[in-house]
Amino acid sequence: MAKAESLKKEGNAFFKKKEYAEALKRYVRIFLYINHLNVSDDLKQMVGNRAPETGSVKSEDVVKLQVVVNQNCALCKLNLGDYAYSETFCNKALTRDPKAMKAIMIRGRARLRLNNLDGAKQDLEAAKKEFPNSKVIQADLEHLKRKYKKVEQKQAKLFAGMFDRKPKKQRAKTDSVKGLVSEAIGGEEGDKISSLISQFTGGADSSSSTADQPSSS
Repeated sequence: MAKAESLKKEGNAFFKKKEYAEALKRYVRIFLYINHLNVSDDLKQMVGNRAPETGSVKSEDVVKLQVVVNQNCALCKLNLGDYAYSETFCNKALTRDPKAMKAIMIRGRARLRLNNLDGAKQDLEAAKKEFPNSKVIQADLEHLKRKYKKVEQKQAKLFAGMFDRKPKKQRAKTDSVKGLVSEAIGGEEGDKISSLISQFTGGADSSSSTADQPSSS
């Protein structure tokens, strides 16, 4: 346990210097000491191929340490741009302590960057209640609003395109047909047929209709 605490201090020192990869190595090695893990290839690479030197230690203090270290690993991954892994570490912390609000906050930040907007909203709003003065959370909530707005704008353009009137070439072709009919038949009868063509092809006479526009209510 003493070695684990020593590694945590080393990790914290590297984190303060923004050496996140080095900090992460120290944090991950803590798990090897307190859990007696079978080291996978990925984990070996992450900690510099160092195997655990002690056996498992079981206590409430260990559980608390696991939560803290998972949160620290998540924060390192967040700063390294590995948002998916950051979320994974947060979830591990939350399996040990579902009320670990710092893990929820970090997960919300990771989800925002993964474009999981609804998940980010849920986590960040919960974290805001716990840390009301956090400028980081406030900045991410503002970022979230901007992302939601962009999504809404894209959706509006998409739906507007679905209801656009037919292209100019098609309208010109319809007008040409009407002109030929009117010229060939002539008189009032020709005008009536041209009018019918307009009604069934959505010509200029229907331009004032709101049926082909998105509803405003």
